[in-house]
Amino acid sequence: MTMARRLGLTAWLVLILTGQAAAQSSDDFFNPEVLQRVELWLNSSDWSKLKAAFQENTYYPADVTWNGQTVRNIGIRSRGLGSRSATKPGLRVDFDRYATDQTFLGLKSFVLDNLTQDHSGVKETAAMRFFTRMGIPAPRETHTRLFVNGEYVGLYGLVESVDKTMMGRVFGSIGDNVQNDGYLFEYNYVLGSPWRFGYEGSALDPYKARFDIKTNENKSDTTIWGPIEELVRLVNDTASASFEATIGPRLDLAAFTRYLAVQNFVAQNDGFVGYDGMNNFYLYRLEDSTSHVFIAWDEDNAFLQPDFAVTASIEENVLSRKTLEIASYRTQYFTVLSEAAVQASEWLGQEVQRQLDMIAEAMQSDTKKPYSNAEHATARDTLLAFTAARVTYVRCEVAKQAGTTRPAGC
Repeated sequence: MTMARRLGLTAWLVLILTGQAAAQSSDDFFNPEVLQRVELWLNSSDWSKLKAAFQENTYYPADVTWNGQTVRNIGIRSRGLGSRSATKPGLRVDFDRYATDQTFLGLKSFVLDNLTQDHSGVKETAAMRFFTRMGIPAPRETHTRLFVNGEYVGLYGLVESVDKTMMGRVFGSIGDNVQNDGYLFEYNYVLGSPWRFGYEGSALDPYKARFDIKTNENKSDTTIWGPIEELVRLVNDTASASFEATIGPRLDLAAFTRYLAVQNFVAQNDGFVGYDGMNNFYLYRLEDSTSHVFIAWDEDNAFLQPDFAVTASIEENVLSRKTLEIASYRTQYFTVLSEAAVQASEWLGQEVQRQLDMIAEAMQSDTKKPYSNAEHATARDTLLAFTAARVTYVRCEVAKQAGTTRPAGC
């Protein structure tokens, strides 16, 4: 081989390897170790309209840029419930709103959480990473600086959409069949009608109101919501002696118990067993199956207080109460709490500190947030003190439940 050919081959290999190194994935996009930069470009009048009508779900065309890559003709809209804001709107970004089947890094959409309800700015992201670490299905999340038409509009949470793409990532494949074609529901909190898994009759309308279907929308109501009505009815009607045998094929009870315990450990009072009924979760009926699994969502009310009761609201919810009446699941619940205490003492406190350090400058310079830098500092200090105090409290409560010697600090 001539020297020229060797040099040519070397240059070609460098180009190939450089291209591979530069290739990005959705894991890079949601990399929790990196404060991202996302830029939106849209007609300034459309941005003004979106903020003025922030309670509406009207879409506007835009372009989005991340890490030197631009996707054109996407759709953005205001999003959220209590977090909606005219000053700092939360946003949903849809790649295929105007361009059929358009994706970016394999994603159809993502969410920009405006962080208006959490003065620390990291409760949601820290809780979701903890859920994932504890084996609970949860979206990938990180933080980003958001720029609109070149203007810094604040620090946001960058959140993976709970959709078919995420289901494929979480549940994987059986052979060549990606397990993403099941029935995905977002729980819809009905104002003025708190619900705790009580049976609401055989008509499907009450379940349609509470479980918003996100996949397979063209199927019949009976196919979509019939299994939910059946699950709720059987949970309410089945005696303890046959509860596991009857409910087990319809709900992964071990996974549900783990989800309950981890959500309790992070002291979330607005979750599955929330103070005003069930809230903030997704439910997935697995593909070609009757079994359902809960998926974590919207944990920005986590880390409420270190002495949050380890069985808070469990008895008020029919499903959680009847599940934990079974000795094996009650034992599992407290075992998972102990596991969570270990993971928290070894990892969670450091992770909260790391995230707070990562966002510090972006938070300080965010003039759109509805709280002051002093209020952020107070929330920061409170959150930093949470983990150690929560670990001690939970260990003491688990020992009390087990009738064993309580550890130091109780």
